[in-house]
Formats: sequence, structure tokens, C-alpha cells
Amino acid sequence: MIIWKVFMRFGVKLTKPMEETLTKILFTSDSIQNQKTIGDALVSVARRFKGDLLWLETAANAELTNALVDDLKKRAYRDLTIVKKSGEFWSTAAKTANELKVEMTVILAVSKSGSMLGGGMAGCIGKFETPVIYLNPETGWVDPKNLLMLLDSTSESRQKFYRVAKLAKAFFARVHVLALSNKKDSETVRYLNAYSTQAYDYMVKHGVTVVELDVQAGVDMREAVFTELSKLNDCWVASMNETDGSGFMKTSPFQHYCNDLRVPLMACAVQEVVGMGGSGY
Repeated sequence: MIIWKVFMRFGVKLTKPMEETLTKILFTSDSIQNQKTIGDALVSVARRFKGDLLWLETAANAELTNALVDDLKKRAYRDLTIVKKSGEFWSTAAKTANELKVEMTVILAVSKSGSMLGGGMAGCIGKFETPVIYLNPETGWVDPKNLLMLLDSTSESRQKFYRVAKLAKAFFARVHVLALSNKKDSETVRYLNAYSTQAYDYMVKHGVTVVELDVQAGVDMREAVFTELSKLNDCWVASMNETDGSGFMKTSPFQHYCNDLRVPLMACAVQEVVGMGGSGY
């Protein structure tokens, strides 16, 4: 990862590990609720991605297993591999995903609240090495026709370019680039404009249909996102787990997205980079 970002800094192209077809996708839930939503997600993903489909079975969701296996076989002619684990839900899910080296994890679970010291959903997602498609219990599954990709003034927000492009191509979805921040100083605005342009150019280069929305600085990020989302049908949101708008004793925008969105959220953990090169994308 470090080498990749250093080389990107100086314009040298490398092949990313994820350029290959997705090979492992993990699904799980923190309860037996919303069986239809989980089944719809399994079938939808099965129809678009090759490779192994895995179900993380816990004591809380064990009653779903047989029904999901049968449903997937009937509707998509695919097998579901069962992985049984125990332990705290989010930690177990992350550990399992990382150990199995899955390329994506689809999770239906109650949003976990944080405290003034942090944690919450940002901490949960931060344990995953690859993206999580998160649905809270009020979220239904929908195949995305649109993807609202959120960028802020931190260079790490560009780390999801590749993942978003991959997902958009799989579902033939249009990417809407939205660079926004609660800050409005000139440096923030400069970064927002730069990253928005980079995102647009990246999607065009990779054959993804894309729209570049107006940069928004000095705004309530949650409100801005929900306003844009209201204009789009069958839309998912893509966000890093650490964003502008976070602060001491303040609920972060990302926590709001996890709590309040009624559409799937593609949540990506910020990957720290040590040494030269910056964040890259």
C-alpha cells in the first residue's frame, strides 16, 4: 500500500490487487430481522459478481442461514458458504472479513453510537480493510442506478475512487461527485475543487458515467447530503469513515449517515499512509 501511494505521487502506474474480479464477498446481520432485505442483497450481488459468497453466522442470526441458502440457490443458482463465529458483532465481522481477505462486506445491523471520546460507526468501520456496504434496519435493498460519492478537504477521501468506480461499473450506475465541507476557508475550497476535478477525471478515464456537482463549502454536511440525495432515484451513498465536520462532543457527519440514511451506504475506512507520498488514489 505504501509503495503504491509513493509511486502514484510521482506518476508511475501500478496494478492494484483489486483489478481482478471480486472473489469473496461476506454477508452478515446482527439479528434475524429483515430476512427479505438480506436475501435481496445476496441475490443482487450474486448476479453481478463472480466468486465466493460467504455468510457469517452468529448466535443472533443463525435462524436465517438455511432460508438464505435455499433462497440464493433458487433465485440465483449460487451456493452460500457458511462461516460460524462468536463474539462482539462488529469486531467479529471485521476480524472475519480481514482474515478471509474478502473484497467487500455487506452488513445489515443497528447503528452503533459513539461517545465524546469517539468510537461509534467510524470506529466500527475503521476495523475493516475493505469496503462495507452498510444498511441500518430501516434500509431496504435497491440496485443502485446512482452513486453519490462524497469528498471532503482531506486527501484520504480520494481513497474510495477505485472502489466506487468498480461498484458503478458492476451496476451500470452513474456517479455523482459531491465535494463538501463544514469549513469554508480558501484552502478548504481549493482542495474541494481539486479533489472534485480529480474524481471526475478518474471516473471518465475508467469508463464510468459521472456528473460533477457544485462544490459546497461552509455547509451542514448532513443536510447537504440529504438534499442532494432527495434529487436522485435508486441511489447509494459512498463515504469515508473519517470526514470533515467531526469534532469533540459533536456527532460526525458519518455517524449521521449511518443513523439516518434509508439507502445503502458504501463505507470505506481511511487507510493511513506512512512515509512519502500522501494519500494517493
